[in-house]
Amino acid sequence: MNKKNKFNILHIDGFKSFGGAQNDIVILLGFMKKYHSEYFNIYVIHNNNERLKAELDKFDISNFSVRMTNFLDIFAVFKIRRFLKRRDIDLVNFHSSLDHYLGGIAAVSIFKKKIVKVLTRHVAYKVDFLKGFLIYRFLTDGFIVISDFIKKSLVKDIKINPQKIKTIYSPRIYSGFDSGDEKEVSFYEPEKAEMRKELGIKPSEKMISLIGRLSGEKGHEILIKAAELIIKKRNDLKFVIIGEGELYDRIINLIKEKKLNDYFVLSGFKENIKKFIAASDLIIVPSGLEGMGSIIIESCALKKAVIASDVGGIPEIIVNNETGLLFKAGDFAELADRIIFLIDKPELIEKLGLNCYNEVIKKFDAKIISSETASFYLDLLNKIS
Repeated sequence: MNKKNKFNILHIDGFKSFGGAQNDIVILLGFMKKYHSEYFNIYVIHNNNERLKAELDKFDISNFSVRMTNFLDIFAVFKIRRFLKRRDIDLVNFHSSLDHYLGGIAAVSIFKKKIVKVLTRHVAYKVDFLKGFLIYRFLTDGFIVISDFIKKSLVKDIKINPQKIKTIYSPRIYSGFDSGDEKEVSFYEPEKAEMRKELGIKPSEKMISLIGRLSGEKGHEILIKAAELIIKKRNDLKFVIIGEGELYDRIINLIKEKKLNDYFVLSGFKENIKKFIAASDLIIVPSGLEGMGSIIIESCALKKAVIASDVGGIPEIIVNNETGLLFKAGDFAELADRIIFLIDKPELIEKLGLNCYNEVIKKFDAKIISSETASFYLDLLNKIS
């Protein structure tokens, strides 16, 4: 420990955008600072990420910008290495391949001091064996994964010792802050009506929402193909896609091609997605690959029924017919059947939403998750002290 009897902890994130992983970093560190400041001084290095900086500043978390261009950015390595020395860092937590590689090299045998290196794995993508062997074995002392599915993948694909891996779910239920954030967030009917009106949804129409980045793994095309089947049987549904991304034009063109313009609303990015979740009748998560599915947690926290694909860590939250409905990933016909089956069953929708709510408030409470993370850090640090 340092002279103040605290460990110095550094998180490094190489992403330039702000998504689920960056939100997790902010909430986790906000709670760690509030409840575990007697053990840790906390710092963050980000890749010129202004949105991440702004969110960290809200919690008065010390953060610094280091430009990380690619895996050969030797200047970033030197800057990170200098920071590690200046702040006498004891443990560094990485969040992506870029910062893991650059920061891992910077932390190797630094000034004869052992720095503990931790990777938080937020995604379920398969890891290349050679990359995994070089980086995950030589530049990592411990792993935090956001689902048991990811843990099993690391053990199976690159033979990581399971004793080095800790499953700690994403901190999505924000109880315990003085700011008034609570486990349960409620929206009144006028607020929901206002959101629906903003999207052009009539009171007589059902609102089916897919919320997330417009990228291939999120399964937007699966929902569009399912909608094409659904409107042959009924025309009182509106499908809302909230988000932005590289597939925007492709999604727009597919909707036009299938003559579904009257049934889809593309809203673009929305700042407060909770209001739109609350206004929805069903939330659809048709991902082809998902480490956990943060939008599922957000939706269940609002007691919304979710229909999701059976991939990755999703079945760790959604148990079919208990906490939601599952369908086989990529099977748009089955998704269409699930939507038609559930949409006119308000009692079942309420039951599934409540069951999932009760599940997520136990698993995803940020106060509990910050304690689990602090314990994992202390276990690793005490092994070298």
